Amino acid sequence: MASNGEAVDLTFAPRLADHLAADRLYYKSTLWAKIDRVVAVLLVVLGSLVTWAAGPRWWALIWFPLAFAEWFNLLSLRPLQIMYWFQADPKFRETYRLTFSAGGIRFRTASIDALIQWTHYTRMLEDRRLCVLIYGSRMFSVIPKRAFTSEAELSAFRALVVSSMRSSTASPPGSS
Repeated sequence: MASNGEAVDLTFAPRLADHLAADRLYYKSTLWAKIDRVVAVLLVVLGSLVTWAAGPRWWALIWFPLAFAEWFNLLSLRPLQIMYWFQADPKFRETYRLTFSAGGIRFRTASIDALIQWTHYTRMLEDRRLCVLIYGSRMFSVIPKRAFTSEAELSAFRALVVSSMRSSTASPPGSS
């Protein structure tokens, strides 16, 4: 229930799939994703040169599946870490009740009641499935779009995030 200037209230249960998708979205926004693509191209070039020089031997052809795996980030152990952390952390077994307002984000579960200031976050990433509020290197809050009851509520959330993050990063009066 949000309109211009009002709070946005969301209630949802955290899902492992959302956290895995959030980590992939975050990773795609980093320099490491670009470096992995360059390494994958170099592996294809290396594989081509070795195959041309030595013929189609297993040790010459192994570079091609490695390049594929590197391009799509399939060699990472990060998803296994996320699965372990998700299952081990009791807060992920509780229903989240979030209230987004100009004053901050009220985060409530059965065991947590906290107010998080907008200055805690540095940026937001978004894809078709979720919004990710970033507050550090590989540290973020996951907001699944399934929690929004309407497109209008999602739009109000976006506008609130943009205006709140912009104002939270502005210099305080009198500072230079």
